[in-house]
Amino acid sequence: MSKPFRVPRNPDEIMEWINSIPMYKEDQPYDPSFKSMQEIEDIQNSKLPKQMERLEKFSPFYREKFKEWGLDPKSIKTTDDLEKIPLTTKADFMADRGESFKLEQDFNNIMEYILYDITYTTGTTTGMPSRFYNTTYDMFLLTWGFRIGCKIGYLEPDDIVMNLFPFHFVPHIGFYRTWHFAASAGMSMAFGLTGAPLPGFPHNIHRSMQQAIEDIEKKKVTALSGIGSYIRRLIMSAEEQGRDFSRISKVQALGEAVPKGMRDDMRRRLQNMGAGEIFISNAFGFTECQAAFQECTELGGCHTGLPEMFLEAVDEKTGKRKPDGEPGLLAITHLDRRGTCLLRYLVGDIVAIIHETCPYCGRNDARLITTAGSTYGTRTKELLNVKGTLINPITMCDAVVNTEGVLEYQFIVTKERKDDPYSMDLLKLKVGVEKDMDRKKLEATLTDKVQRAVELRPKIEFVEDLSEIYDPANLKATRIIDERPTE
Repeated sequence: MSKPFRVPRNPDEIMEWINSIPMYKEDQPYDPSFKSMQEIEDIQNSKLPKQMERLEKFSPFYREKFKEWGLDPKSIKTTDDLEKIPLTTKADFMADRGESFKLEQDFNNIMEYILYDITYTTGTTTGMPSRFYNTTYDMFLLTWGFRIGCKIGYLEPDDIVMNLFPFHFVPHIGFYRTWHFAASAGMSMAFGLTGAPLPGFPHNIHRSMQQAIEDIEKKKVTALSGIGSYIRRLIMSAEEQGRDFSRISKVQALGEAVPKGMRDDMRRRLQNMGAGEIFISNAFGFTECQAAFQECTELGGCHTGLPEMFLEAVDEKTGKRKPDGEPGLLAITHLDRRGTCLLRYLVGDIVAIIHETCPYCGRNDARLITTAGSTYGTRTKELLNVKGTLINPITMCDAVVNTEGVLEYQFIVTKERKDDPYSMDLLKLKVGVEKDMDRKKLEATLTDKVQRAVELRPKIEFVEDLSEIYDPANLKATRIIDERPTE
């Protein structure tokens, strides 16, 4: 039987753990996160001018923007110079569903023009998601970043990971990057293959939570990866059944804030099923980085790992960079990419970033730190994070208001159990409709339209009194209500 897992608690213990695993020990001289801050900055400054030249030559969006801004790309030589560049918004990206941000193909380099895969980011007002492209070059670099992330989060080559992200009709980084993440360190993987069924396909394509629970026990899974609240629901169900989850020692609870109380609850339930010490990571990820930034200690900050993804916390109005530790809008710049490429792109979250040696592990890469309670990224007003999916609420409003027979509507984001702040998010749609409407048919139509717009399945509630949704005595209707508790 393998040695029980023990979470390293300081830089010396972490280095001892790294050196105990041959793959990680061999990687160590090349791991940029352990290089000095000056070395990391030198790597970034060596890559930025080449990326600017690449954008000027191959990026349809930025090639035109450089002209519009009157900006010479050759003048951007260091990351400090990035402040000269205006911010790129989600509206810019969503205008053509991300197509103008994909570099034109350079047929002189096979790794740079072969498209390896496509994932999707937030929908537009048309209800269509935006594409995010990766070339072979991008995937090889990301795989190296995943290996670094595995080390940060204490995942080992001998681990068996259960992928609990849903298999969705829109390819998203949760499901597919968990796959690549595990592969980067040679881990074995099991698939829950959960998700909502689609019309026209056999009912048995997707699998149930119960089948995932049985596989976790049978296959002796050691690590879980998925949306935080879904993982917790699965753990609760498994505990009620008296399952043997004694092999589990790591949990990647992603897609939403997972505060200390929620982690402690999951840890207690897992230990009731025989588990020992458990590391629960709430890594911070988003489509535009194609990865998740890992914690080395719970709530201790999320490490950026790869220097090729440059993050800033910026002032929305001025575009100026915020001082270390001060909250600002998260902007990402790709310093070395070939597929979809972004410059100072506003992700849609408020974060705080620090550049100092991590006291927990000794790494020198930039870290995102909590800005409010247990949250690494706070939602901006125009975006909502529901079940780990960052959505533009305009898309689901448009989907409903343009449906025949709908008189009034209101979305409510709440929790499945109001007495349990850690239960899964629930998207409710309250609808007032014309009297002669076929409600069963309308419910199916609205469910399908909202799901296609924002990748979430709403719970439909029909109301008879329209004033429950909108009282004409009020100046404006409130279309979105977020009833979830804040921490």
